[in-house]
Amino acid sequence: MSDDRDPRDEPLQDGAEQPPDVDPRDEPAPFGAVVLLTVAAAAGVMVLGALAPSALNLKFLLFGPITLVVFEIAVHEVWWKRWWGAIPGAVLGLACYFEGREALADIIGDAWAHPIAYVTAWALFAAAFAWCSRYPRKLS
Repeated sequence: MSDDRDPRDEPLQDGAEQPPDVDPRDEPAPFGAVVLLTVAAAAGVMVLGALAPSALNLKFLLFGPITLVVFEIAVHEVWWKRWWGAIPGAVLGLACYFEGREALADIIGDAWAHPIAYVTAWALFAAAFAWCSRYPRKLS
């Protein structure tokens, strides 16, 4: 009777190393960490914007969360085949921001609509990016 199990599918014991044929670049971005850190960076940008409104411009709005995503790619060596998720993430995030801000501005006013739409858009971007990083899977 042959053993058809792939050793990469087995959970690793504490202190055990990964098999040598597992490339860490094939691992997806950690979903929870990417989303939570991106949301925290976006919320931090909004708090800084509230404390120093004259310092808030377009470059500053994009700097925090984008830097965090680039850091995540560099630290976890997410392979270039996993980066494609940034494209649908950006499209969804931008649509959420512009459409959500307009809708929320009619309901609660622009003062609250901008920060809520901004943080939600970055959360959606990070979720789409992290989810898409799971595909394509290694076929071997």
